[in-house]
Amino acid sequence: MRQELHDDDAEHARVSAAQQFLLPESPRAVCAEVGLNWWAALKLHEDGWLSFNPETTPQLDEAKDTELRFVGSLVAAGCDSGLLHQLLDSLSKPYSYRGSRIYYDWSTKHWRLLPEPKPEPEAGFDEWIESLTAEGDAARLEELKAQIEAALLSVRRER
Repeated sequence: MRQELHDDDAEHARVSAAQQFLLPESPRAVCAEVGLNWWAALKLHEDGWLSFNPETTPQLDEAKDTELRFVGSLVAAGCDSGLLHQLLDSLSKPYSYRGSRIYYDWSTKHWRLLPEPKPEPEAGFDEWIESLTAEGDAARLEELKAQIEAALLSVRRER
């Protein structure tokens, strides 16, 4: 039962293209990394949770790797088939979602995007100053200097 795509929709965390890795891993190696029993991985495919057969897939592309890590991590954490059904009901197959970009909202029973971290404003400011310097924009730098001096004067007066 898929819902409409919203700004916080988990679909934005999906790996859709079958991008090849420079050094692809095998399904067994990914299972070992996430702590998933090999038999459980085969059962996930048999039960329709994985879109590919790990046993006949020697190397994983990005989408399959992401799918195995996502679903496999849920099972390795203790989810049985009933809980998997409940958790994955609001997502579309294949379940190639980056687990680092979404969370399950228990109150709404849907996956949501994690908020993007806000960049430090100082970094952008420093880059802007550097670009003004490189461009030789002395007039704008003088304006900024005057604004900063006025702000410093205001802060000193308040103390």
